[in-house]
Amino acid sequence: MKSKNIKTYIPPFVVIFCLHILAASCGVDTEKQRPPFRLGNNDLNAIAISSNASEREKFAADELIDYFYKITDEKIPLIQIRDSIIPEGVIAVGNLAIESGIIARKELDSVTNDGFIIRINENNGVLCGWRDLGTVYGAYELLSRLGVKIYAQDCEIVPRKSIVMIPGMNLSIKPHYDLRSIFKMDVYYPGFQSYLKLGYSPNDDLGYHGDLGVPGERNWVHSASYLMPYQKFGKEHPEFFALKKDGQRYNGVGAPGHLCMSNMKMRAVGAERLLSLVEQQKDRSYFVVTAGDGGPQNWCQCAECKAFDAKPGVHMTDRLMDYVNYNARKVTEKFPDKKILTLAYGSASASPPERIGPDSNVMVMYAPLHRPEPNYDGECHSHGLDCFDNLWAKEDIESWLSFYPDNMYIFDYPRNYYRWYQPFGSFYAMVDKMNYYATKGIRGITFCVVPANFRNLFLYVMAQLLWEPDSNVEDLIDEFMSVYYGTAAPDIREYFDFMYNEIDVRDVHQHSEKSNPALVTPEFSNLALEMFERAQKAVAQDSVLLSRVEFEMFSVLWADIDQRNTLKNNLSIDLATHAKRFGELVRIAKEHKMINVGGRVGFKEWVQQVSPIRLQNELWYNDPAIDVFISDPENLFQYN
Repeated sequence: MKSKNIKTYIPPFVVIFCLHILAASCGVDTEKQRPPFRLGNNDLNAIAISSNASEREKFAADELIDYFYKITDEKIPLIQIRDSIIPEGVIAVGNLAIESGIIARKELDSVTNDGFIIRINENNGVLCGWRDLGTVYGAYELLSRLGVKIYAQDCEIVPRKSIVMIPGMNLSIKPHYDLRSIFKMDVYYPGFQSYLKLGYSPNDDLGYHGDLGVPGERNWVHSASYLMPYQKFGKEHPEFFALKKDGQRYNGVGAPGHLCMSNMKMRAVGAERLLSLVEQQKDRSYFVVTAGDGGPQNWCQCAECKAFDAKPGVHMTDRLMDYVNYNARKVTEKFPDKKILTLAYGSASASPPERIGPDSNVMVMYAPLHRPEPNYDGECHSHGLDCFDNLWAKEDIESWLSFYPDNMYIFDYPRNYYRWYQPFGSFYAMVDKMNYYATKGIRGITFCVVPANFRNLFLYVMAQLLWEPDSNVEDLIDEFMSVYYGTAAPDIREYFDFMYNEIDVRDVHQHSEKSNPALVTPEFSNLALEMFERAQKAVAQDSVLLSRVEFEMFSVLWADIDQRNTLKNNLSIDLATHAKRFGELVRIAKEHKMINVGGRVGFKEWVQQVSPIRLQNELWYNDPAIDVFISDPENLFQYN
């Protein structure tokens, strides 16, 4: 997090005295120039931090000052205090609250790890987290109490006032879930920062493997290929890597990162690299030690590795736990506060171990992806764990919980990774699962990205549930939509309810790693697009709201055309209507500069798979043919 430069220390009473002298010398009425924020009968004169404040504490203070300015157009000064005394008219941010004695360190133990305490009285105030990240969350909570509402990266409500009364409060708040992360959020949505404002765990609280010589790589989940990269060790130490069924060692081709976990020299070298990473990133809380991606056929087949397995070469969780615990113990010796994350993932490690359980600082992220038995086809992400297609995952989770209830996190999949823009009904499925996770005492969740459709709604509502599982979901939906879509909200809500009703009534089961054509039938498209047409008309004069409406409409248009087009010769509507829909889709995609549609298929390539359009420019939306097509799509189809 970047922070602004901190001003040179000036005692607050000097600041206040000088301001009054300056005002008097200029003939200004000091009563009319009072600071716009009030603490009881006192003016709020400054935000204060300790002279040794952390970067996050400085960031929290800066955020308060910036939003205060947005509310009143008045800049509250930021000061440093070295003597631990909080003057009247000052809000202390971060560790200064402890140094002053207003908040005791022991009190903060009740809000570990990301919680905070806020105390405001008529004289001054303090805001402090158990750690400095909690202080940031506390700053946003204080702002929310003053009317600031943050819904999405592009949607905040900041009240405009000349005088703001900061009410007295004594708050002690912590999130229900310790880990609340979104995998690769910074890759899929560069510059997206609102997840921190919404209360998610920031990416910089998890170990980043780029510091191990893998620059730019954000895939922190399957860590083996970063802790022990084949490019670095494969030539001199082929024995570090998995022995395949054909008797050959992994050679850098195929599913990456599979190691010979029983090789003690490999373990020692890998643990040394992990310790180096932790040393470089001491301010981070979580570090990852997992196996490589892919199924059990990619794991090591040597006799020593198989000797760990409950079912040799099939159920390999004991092998994994022994390897992870080795690394965790090395870390704990020097950094006892760090947690090591690993995965229970796929048939190889979905079942709990029989002999070797996770150490106390090892958190197992169960991944409800890929059925653990070969006679099953796939899981369902449009229904909760009680869906027949998900019962295996529920059984696994409950089995893990029966043995290791204090070590369980979740790594869940609310998105379609193969066809990004097919309407994907994971919202209520995730609400259902989150309720289950909360009641079972699971305290950490990572979302493997978030759905493309209703993305910001998903982020907003899930953020509330991560802090308070009993939040009223329907009220949250209504609140979000009324602000985010304005006068189009009733039509967007109608479509949202229609989509989920169709999923339930028609018993549609959606998979995250393959196409799901069942939902978007011709009848679905026709009805949904009628709703979107009404929504467009409702906000036609507001370009921001219209863009948000059309982004959701894009998913219906995309799925409809992907499934039914002239190249497949299976149109269910007349050519003129199809051409009009295609023109709308391309216009929206151009406005949002969409590049990919999922499954490593670019938008330009996809257009050529479903239409007669042929584009030349690498950046398809800059191709002159696009503007011609958008202006008269029917002509192009008829010409071809």
